[in-house]
Amino acid sequence: MKLNRFQAFGFHLLGSGVAAFISAALVFLVWYRWPLSVATGVTEIFVLLLAVDVVMGPLMTLIVFNPAKKELKRDLAIILLLQICALLYGLYTVFVPRPVYLVFNADRFDLVYANDLSEEKLRKVVDPQFRSVPLFGTELIAARAPDSAKARNDILFSAMAGGDDLPQLPQYYVRYAQLKGEVQKHIRPLQELKPFNSEQTAAIDALGSKYAAIPDGIGFVPLRGKAKDLTVIVRRDSAEVLEVKDLRPWKN
Repeated sequence: MKLNRFQAFGFHLLGSGVAAFISAALVFLVWYRWPLSVATGVTEIFVLLLAVDVVMGPLMTLIVFNPAKKELKRDLAIILLLQICALLYGLYTVFVPRPVYLVFNADRFDLVYANDLSEEKLRKVVDPQFRSVPLFGTELIAARAPDSAKARNDILFSAMAGGDDLPQLPQYYVRYAQLKGEVQKHIRPLQELKPFNSEQTAAIDALGSKYAAIPDGIGFVPLRGKAKDLTVIVRRDSAEVLEVKDLRPWKN
């Protein structure tokens, strides 16, 4: 069966849509699981890249498609190759800065991104668990400040100057369970969220109801993100992280 240009456009658009769906699932269900996509600001960038890629390929097919054209197969192959390269480039641009660790640091959580952790930094790591960057998902860990006052001051001055802070230094990473006592000291009551989220007070109350069966109740710890700060819901009795919510943890 010979296709006309509109049928070719339709098939190409359908294939592009399927590829876009698979790519979006990889990004938003694996690398940037919601609401971490909100904290990183990746949604708008990737959706724009995806939309351009999905639309431009089929449009180019619509323009060049002519069954009588001798070079049609070559032209379509070039269009497809360009579209695949654009899609892979889009995936690469969001893969490199993906969030790899949710790090408890002092009195809050910080998101650490793959491009924060250079090979030079990873070579200083002693614990084998932290010598490589996770490829899929975001792992929950903690960072313990060094014992040396000089090292602590160096980190403080670096952070004040816009450089690396404790969460960006993997040699200080420890398992989350090792600092759960520190986490428990900094769990704050849910009611403190209401002044910063006046439009979502019902959602905050619903969280209390959702976890009402937990003996000692729940609270929250702030999460610092690049584009937006979020709220981590935590059990008071064990410091277990229950979920991350798109709620402002403090006055912006």
